[in-house]
Amino acid sequence: MNRRRFLLRTAGVATAAGASWYGYSRWEQSRAEVDIVAWMREQHRTFDASRPDSITRDGALVAALAGAKVIGIGEATHGSHDDVACKAAIVRALVQAGAIDTLLLEANGPGGRELDAFVTGAFGADSDAAARVREAAIFRILKTEVLAELLAWLRDWNRTATHPVRIVGVDCQASPADAEFALAWLDPIDGATAADFRRRLAPIISAEAQARRFPVLIASLTTAQIRQAMTDLTALQETLSAQGPHAAAPGRDAAERAARTAWQGLHAFELEGSDGVIEGDFGAYYGRRDRSMAENVERAATGRGAVYWAHNNHVAAAPLSDFADSLEPTGYILRQSMGAAYKAVLFEYATARFIAVPRSPFGPIPPSSDPTEIITWGYTGGRLAGLFRALGGGDAWVNLASLPDTPALRDWAQRPYPMRTAGYAGVRWVRLVLPLSLTPREAIDVLVHIENLGPSRMLV
Repeated sequence: MNRRRFLLRTAGVATAAGASWYGYSRWEQSRAEVDIVAWMREQHRTFDASRPDSITRDGALVAALAGAKVIGIGEATHGSHDDVACKAAIVRALVQAGAIDTLLLEANGPGGRELDAFVTGAFGADSDAAARVREAAIFRILKTEVLAELLAWLRDWNRTATHPVRIVGVDCQASPADAEFALAWLDPIDGATAADFRRRLAPIISAEAQARRFPVLIASLTTAQIRQAMTDLTALQETLSAQGPHAAAPGRDAAERAARTAWQGLHAFELEGSDGVIEGDFGAYYGRRDRSMAENVERAATGRGAVYWAHNNHVAAAPLSDFADSLEPTGYILRQSMGAAYKAVLFEYATARFIAVPRSPFGPIPPSSDPTEIITWGYTGGRLAGLFRALGGGDAWVNLASLPDTPALRDWAQRPYPMRTAGYAGVRWVRLVLPLSLTPREAIDVLVHIENLGPSRMLV
């Protein structure tokens, strides 16, 4: 009994101390925010999220992104409409300004190839954009009216464009399909070698493997099988890149890229097989996927300029920190290699209604990625959204890259802020989310605030 009382007393003291520290921390933050709110009052630009094109109406946002080779444009959730609609409007404006000719999607290679074929006219003039999005091998959360409308616009643009826009999927969660795509190119060129690779890669390219969701496939393999497949995929890449009589054959670069992303997918999830154990630096392990996407972005962004279309947590140009680890997102890796040639646009909100897979705040993330229910979040305490609330709320954006380098603003910009964002899964109460924190100075070039986010308008 005495031990229980001691533990309860200790827990009470710890809770009180934590609350006191939080209160002091928020007081310090509020003091630091006085100058940034005053600066934002003069610099922010308003728009109407219900009319997405209004975000680019005066050209100021496109001008703020000028000179970038890659522009990461985020979204506050995977499952909300208004931020994605504004994102699509920014893409259209950048295309019209001649700033970009490549759209790099947080989607796997097979889906990227299908959508690229649509916007480049391979399906014919009568092909329906909504049908193509429904049928494409992309994550279900991407199958929205917004994406279909953007693809239809891009196809129309490409019909007369001097610099047609291409689409590339830069994610790596389709190892079976990517490996099969690479082998299909090799088949007519060197059938014997292709057959040998098919035998060796059977655990990941068999009909059974192709039919499984990628996480389910990974969970069905042993760590040894995953690592052997990675070795074989490395050998396949070397075969495809070898300079021989067929080195100039059409499609070789795409085949080599597919073999590489097949390897990346296994590497990113290497320790999640049937006998795998994730240990050590969790941030470094979970960051493998972002590092792969960064590599794929850099390889694909070889034209006039590119937009990297992904979640806030991937486009942020600084490490994301929580209570245990630091995760290096794609945007941070690109900023390290490209400097100011990479710019990041992040979205914030006051209230959000988004489609996601509900999960327990204390349990694992659900294995399914299909959005199922509308979840509502509306707590702005401590977030960057609070700065816009101090301005009176509403839809607005600010170019943080133009922030003056005064001592007070420098102090503010180096303070961490939580980003209350959700992927395909989310808890029902935002206060129970462990925040991923970032520092505005390093992470964000343009911050867009939308007062009220509504759920995605799904096609399926």
